[in-house]
Amino acid sequence: MANWFDYISLLLTVSIISALAYGGYLATRAISQAVQTTKDSLKSKGVNVSKSGVSVKTNKRYEREDYLDATQRGFIKAMKASSGGNQAGQDPSQGLEREGSAKDKSRGYHLRSRRSREVEK
Repeated sequence: MANWFDYISLLLTVSIISALAYGGYLATRAISQAVQTTKDSLKSKGVNVSKSGVSVKTNKRYEREDYLDATQRGFIKAMKASSGGNQAGQDPSQGLEREGSAKDKSRGYHLRSRRSREVEK
């Protein structure tokens, strides 16, 4: 037959287990809310996080000309930085010009898009 000590031990054990389970539930709920709040704030900034991955929303659409302009700028920077475009002691701004007569030097390797040509006219 069980005495009063056994009943108190049982009650204490059940209450500790219940408190731990309830604490775990509260912690899980708090973490889920924090994750959802972070996802919502990122979504308002244009970053959508889902189970399948992350997607970024941009408002700007690049046209072909913009892409070509950026590519050409990168190409020119790479040419100016390369050793083939600049000889030792040569000014980097003159690195893309052809060697030869003065007429040839005035027509250096300058890449321009259609848009920039229209502006120059």
